[in-house]
Amino acid sequence: MLRPFDPGERPTGLGAWLGEIPETLFDDRIYVCCELVERYATDLALALVGRLGLAPALAAGATAEEMLAAGGFVAAFQPALTALLDRLAEAGYLARQPRGRQTAWRAVAALPAPEFAELRRLGATVDPRVGSTLDLLDAAAEAFPKVASGVATGEQELFSAGRIALWLAYFSNDNPAYALNNRLTAAVATHRLRPGDGLRILEVGAGAGSFAHALLGELDRRGRLGDVALYDFTEPSPFFRRRGERELRAAFPGLALRSRAVDIDAPLADPADAGTGYDLIVGVNVFHVARDLGASLGRAREALVPGGWLLAGECMRLFPGQTVPADLVFQLLRSFTDVQLDAAARPHHGFLEPGAWRRAFELAGLADAAVVPDLERIRDRYPRFLTGVVAGRRAA
Repeated sequence: MLRPFDPGERPTGLGAWLGEIPETLFDDRIYVCCELVERYATDLALALVGRLGLAPALAAGATAEEMLAAGGFVAAFQPALTALLDRLAEAGYLARQPRGRQTAWRAVAALPAPEFAELRRLGATVDPRVGSTLDLLDAAAEAFPKVASGVATGEQELFSAGRIALWLAYFSNDNPAYALNNRLTAAVATHRLRPGDGLRILEVGAGAGSFAHALLGELDRRGRLGDVALYDFTEPSPFFRRRGERELRAAFPGLALRSRAVDIDAPLADPADAGTGYDLIVGVNVFHVARDLGASLGRAREALVPGGWLLAGECMRLFPGQTVPADLVFQLLRSFTDVQLDAAARPHHGFLEPGAWRRAFELAGLADAAVVPDLERIRDRYPRFLTGVVAGRRAA
C-alpha cells in the first residue's frame, strides 16, 4: 500500500476507562475493525472528490455553497457534501479557511488515490464480517452523485428493495463494527433493570431485532429471561418488524412478545395499557432521528414507571465537529438532517456529543442522566470510541 494501514496497538488500560462495560466488548479485533472502517471511509471520501468533480474547486479553495453552484448540485446535498469535506480536512488532506461567516476548503497537496482492494483484503484477514459495513459505505458512495444532482433522494437510493440485504447485514450482531452498539447497550440495560419478575420492556425503532437478540440473550445468560412479563417490540417498517418478530419468536419461544408499529415522533404507549408503565424503554441509534428530540424524550419519560430507565444507545461525536464513518451514509438521508434544533440540547442534527445528550435527558426531566461509558474521559486517550449509552430514569 502507498499509504500503509497501521492501527497501532489498542489503547492500554481501557478496562479502567470503561467502568461497568466489560473490556471484552472492545477487544483487539473490534479495535482494528473500527480503525479499518475509519480509513475506508476516508478513502471513499477521496474517491468521491473525483466522482463529483470537486478537484478544481478544492485546488483553488471554495466554500460548500460555491461547490454546490459549480457542480449544479441541489441544496439538499449540502450536509453530505460538508461531511465529505470535513472528513478529508480531519485526515489532513484539506485545509479549512474562514471566508466571512463561511468556511472554504482547499487541498493542501495532490489528493492520493484510494486503496479499497487492499483495505478489503486486510479486513478479511482481521474479520471478514466487517465487510458488511464496507458494503454499506460503498452503496452510499454510489448514491452520492444521484443525490447531489437531485435525480434521487438518499432514501430512494439506500432503501430500495435491492439494498435491504445491506441493511440487514449492517445492523447484525455478526457485524463487528456495529455489534458493539447492541452489546454495550444490552450490558447497560441489564445493570439497571430492577430485581424481580414482571419486567415490562419497550424497544423503539427495533429494526429487524438485532438489539432485542443481544438483550434477551444477555438476560437468558443471567437467568432473568423469565422475569420479562412483556417485551414490546416496536418498529414502523412492516418488513423489518415482521422479520424481527418471526426471528425472536423462534429464538425465544417462551417470551411474552408483542409487536407494534410505533414511530419515535408519536406516543409510545399502547392505549390498551393505560395506567401501566415500562421498567425500561430503550432504542439503539434511534433517538437522534427524532424530529423533536425533547418531545420524544418527554413522551418516553411519561411512559416509564417511577424508577424506570430510558436508555439511548447512540453513535456519538466525542468532540464538536468530529466526523464519524456513518456520516457518509446518513447525511444523505432527510430523516437524519431535517430535525428541530435547540441551542442547549440539540445544537446540530445527527450524531450528538456526550454533553449534549446528557443535557437533553436532563431537560426532559430524567434523573441521574449519564453517558456510559464515560466518553468524555475516554476521548482524551482514545478519540474514536464512538459508541455510548445515554441513561436516565424517571424519578420515583
